[in-house]
Amino acid sequence: MKKSHLTIIALALACTTSWAQEPQDSIESVNKLLNLKEVVVKGGLPHTRLKGNAMITRIEGTPLASSGTLGELLVKVPGMTGTDESPEVLGKGTPLIYINGRRMRDDSELKRLRSEDIRDVEVINNPGAQYDAQIRAVVRIRTRKLQGEGLGLNATLSNERDLRYDFDRPQVKLGANYRKNGVDVFGQLYFYHQDYRQYSTIEDKTMTNQKTFLQYGPYTMTWKHNQLTYSAGVNWQLDDNHSMGVRAELTHRPGSGTNQVIYDEDVFENGTLIDHLYSHQTSSETKPLGLLTNTYYNGKVGKLGIDFNFDFMKSGTDTNRENVELSQIQNDFVRSKSDTDNRLYAAKLVLSYPIWKGSLDAGTEMSFVKRNNTYWIDKSTIANTDADIKENNIAAFAEYGCDFGQYGNASAGLRYEHTRLDYDDASNNDFLHRSMDEWFPTASYSVTLGKVQASLSYSLKTDRPSFFAMNDAVTYISRYTLQAGNSQLQNERIRDLTLNLAWKWINFSASYEHTKNAIIQWTYINTAQEDATLVKHCNLDKPIKTLSAYLSLTPRVGIWSLNATLGVDKQDLYLDVEGPHNHQYRVYCNKPTYTVNAFNTFSLQHGWQFDVNMMFRSKGNSYNFYNDTNSLRLGLFAQKSFLRDRSLIARVGVLDCLQRHHVNEVGDLGYNWFRQTNRYSTHKLVTTLIYRFNATRSKYKGTGAGLDAQARMGS
Repeated sequence: MKKSHLTIIALALACTTSWAQEPQDSIESVNKLLNLKEVVVKGGLPHTRLKGNAMITRIEGTPLASSGTLGELLVKVPGMTGTDESPEVLGKGTPLIYINGRRMRDDSELKRLRSEDIRDVEVINNPGAQYDAQIRAVVRIRTRKLQGEGLGLNATLSNERDLRYDFDRPQVKLGANYRKNGVDVFGQLYFYHQDYRQYSTIEDKTMTNQKTFLQYGPYTMTWKHNQLTYSAGVNWQLDDNHSMGVRAELTHRPGSGTNQVIYDEDVFENGTLIDHLYSHQTSSETKPLGLLTNTYYNGKVGKLGIDFNFDFMKSGTDTNRENVELSQIQNDFVRSKSDTDNRLYAAKLVLSYPIWKGSLDAGTEMSFVKRNNTYWIDKSTIANTDADIKENNIAAFAEYGCDFGQYGNASAGLRYEHTRLDYDDASNNDFLHRSMDEWFPTASYSVTLGKVQASLSYSLKTDRPSFFAMNDAVTYISRYTLQAGNSQLQNERIRDLTLNLAWKWINFSASYEHTKNAIIQWTYINTAQEDATLVKHCNLDKPIKTLSAYLSLTPRVGIWSLNATLGVDKQDLYLDVEGPHNHQYRVYCNKPTYTVNAFNTFSLQHGWQFDVNMMFRSKGNSYNFYNDTNSLRLGLFAQKSFLRDRSLIARVGVLDCLQRHHVNEVGDLGYNWFRQTNRYSTHKLVTTLIYRFNATRSKYKGTGAGLDAQARMGS
């Protein structure tokens, strides 16, 4: 980091204080300084800096502020990759995302929130003891705080036109905010039409001692629904040390969603064509009104900081399926129905107190989840199920961080989690009761060596199977393919060692992970029908060792700025599998995956901006699957802001211009070998129009509780 502008740098570092503990009003002076970006920011304040094991990237006042949606912004942030609908932290996968301390539960917020509203993004690639032990990465987003009181309105109209398959995905967002005398009232209405298409080719070979059975042909999936989201809340700032608020979000799907899956495949036995199967499955899905509420208080009593959150969540899904099968052997018509109902109560309390040269954070987190799964099918060879799942999680944690001045900063934490799982399926006499007590240590050390910032962190994590993965119900896909979960799954155990380095506009991150009891999907021969295969979840019997390294570059020269990432992921894994006639052999799953991303932004006068974005991902292994194709995405955008206050913005772009985004899956499982090629609806024309009138920013600061359970309820 440069020595110049030390006062500005010191004030900017104040931005990194905990949102749950310190009001945003306390950093008003930093907002004013950032508004002088044309005068001082170009002088050397880096866009991304390292604080502990977190990379903090400033968005406001940089070309990143004109990236588009929140999802489009996140894939450009150093330390991140993925897509605008599914951003990932490099080497860690899908992160837990907070927006002003509130957990982002609905993925549509990636489209609802705009990059112009974002102040900075903090990427934590090895979270400490305060976070659930299942969380491998955290992204904390802080929005800009605009000055003034009164009424603010905003509207966004957007459409994604698929240029390959010829359909539209319109979106409309209307928002309002009113602030007066410390009371902040806000609300939003969001409409989104989902239209998702996937086109694949499946080659599935099953080998027994007597014959080789092959299914080959195209697979098509379409998923359509409309969704309305209503959100409203109030924040009350009592004084500089106390604030409280409540937020509610209702999710409504007008009508029913429609999902269609079509298999059109030839079936061979020992190389001879024996059947042509056309299977058309139509699902009608309805969702009762979904509800999520969050109530919070945060403040200080003397030196003691208090952050308390209470969440309630209700959701459910009712699905009716009809499967029409046309076959040269025998036609069939299969009906099935599945219902899920979820309830969650969660609370989290964090207390902080300064001790000696640092601060002690301690608290508790509790979540109580109840889920009911029912499945009915009019086929006697597959059992119906009626399962009740209860999971209670009670955690306590403590973490102490100490500042040793020029010798760096160190922190150590410990998290205890007690989990009880009850799985009861009385209709099949299937019961599972599991109680676990686990300890999860964390530690980190950071130091500045000359102009280089460095941090090293260690953590022990876990990954619990989703409720879907634990559901033993056998789902009918076709007469040749069945699918089921596994209530006997064990939790994954992940040991993580991560190194971060930062120098000027260069950032480097490297991680080593050791994963035990990895949860994978495996294909078995169905004992009731040898021609059919059963796809089921299971735990891998050997550890996966993964090494990843990423280099991020963020230079800026004149009108051009670059956000580039170069990286590699390599796992050390082999599988001992068994094929026909007890033939045993070894399958190596250790081919590395390379990543190259380059986001180029050209900022011109009169509100013009142009973007050229390139994302490349090579072939490589992930767990027991191999992606045998390279993927390249090229996106071109143009943006223009209008009016004196730049309150009207028009943006247009073309995604996946070369139509080279592919993801294939290949698996060798001994008795079964498969390959699936996939093409998605990613070649799109995106148009957006945004208008803001006297906008003010919501100050809601609830952080949410039971976040891991909320995510697993949706899986």
